[in-house]
Amino acid sequence: MLRATYDLTEAVPSAHPVQAHPHVEVPLLVVVVGVAVVVLLLATLVRFGPVATGDDPVAWSWQDPVRGRELPGRVLGVTALVAAVVAGRFGSPEELDNLASSLVVGAGWPLLVLGCLVVGRLWRWLDPWDSLARLLTRGERSQPAEHVWPAVGVAVGLLWFLSVYPRPLDPRAVGLVLAGYTVLTLAGCLALGRARWLSSGEPVGLVLSWVGLLPRRRLRQWHPPAGAGVLLAVVTAATLFGVFSRTELWTTIAPDTWPVWSGTVGLLASCGLAAGVVVLSGRVSRSAEQRAAVVRALVPVAAAVVLAVALERNRFFTSVQLLPQLLGDPLGRGWEVLGLSGMTLNPDPLGAAGVVWLQLGLVTAGHVVSAAAAPRPLEGDDRLPVIAVLAVSVVVSVSALALH
Repeated sequence: MLRATYDLTEAVPSAHPVQAHPHVEVPLLVVVVGVAVVVLLLATLVRFGPVATGDDPVAWSWQDPVRGRELPGRVLGVTALVAAVVAGRFGSPEELDNLASSLVVGAGWPLLVLGCLVVGRLWRWLDPWDSLARLLTRGERSQPAEHVWPAVGVAVGLLWFLSVYPRPLDPRAVGLVLAGYTVLTLAGCLALGRARWLSSGEPVGLVLSWVGLLPRRRLRQWHPPAGAGVLLAVVTAATLFGVFSRTELWTTIAPDTWPVWSGTVGLLASCGLAAGVVVLSGRVSRSAEQRAAVVRALVPVAAAVVLAVALERNRFFTSVQLLPQLLGDPLGRGWEVLGLSGMTLNPDPLGAAGVVWLQLGLVTAGHVVSAAAAPRPLEGDDRLPVIAVLAVSVVVSVSALALH
């Protein structure tokens, strides 16, 4: 039962938007409309108090020298990266017996997003790619870039693996992708400069750093670089497509004969449409502050969508439960370094309905935070671009999760 729960390729029942979900009695159309109304009313009518002011301390991992108190975290980050690559490539080929699957895909990515939402500068304390690049580029003095367009292309490749590739939890594939991403990142740092590449071409660190602005109340002061809105839109759309592609609605559209090809086309179309909405909102915006507000609104949304999708099929809960024993036996060789090999697992701790409601709650919370924070300095019609983007986002996000 545990393996069936963890298997991302297993077919599951879907729901019709005007009927009840298989595990939730409330009609899904009511849920979608209700959440949308709350978010849009909040963004339109409510006025909020002042935001935090003052200079933000060092937030980006590529800024300034690494401080002594940050060294333990940097060592931990590099150790985790090396362990995941080695375990993925040389450990057990079974997903449930290999550290790489749980540490990187199952629990690591959502835990990093959650950690940045709680701690803020977590990524600066952990960033393994910046740590390795500092060793390889000593004395290099590149300046941060003013755009993130290279990161958009890299993000599409990573998200294709997570959302379209048939076995994103396969340890061999996880190890290969992680090693390839590390080589690409270090090559970019060597070719263009550490600060320049990490600030423009490394999407994982960029998104986590932006999410880390939320708990410090610094999102309002953030000046998004060119392409930031498109990157956040791509992350959100591609992550949601991974859920949508496993619904009955998608299987009626895309043929089963070429699932990878149809999935790739669907992913690119989803990313293109999401990017188009953001670009269009920028075109109709009358000021730089309006355009920046749209991008800021996408940060909590992207974080909430990542966390919600991670709960699919209890993948996150299963991975978290597996991690303690896998840390004692990372290669799946039967070691019992920590003596936790006999731990029992609960494959469905919240129940089917509990997972659905938690997902919808996370997405709702993300949009509520966006509606509360992003348009604060704007008044009247100046809020319309933010409201329009949130309207599209909330309907698509809630519908994609509820239809599954």
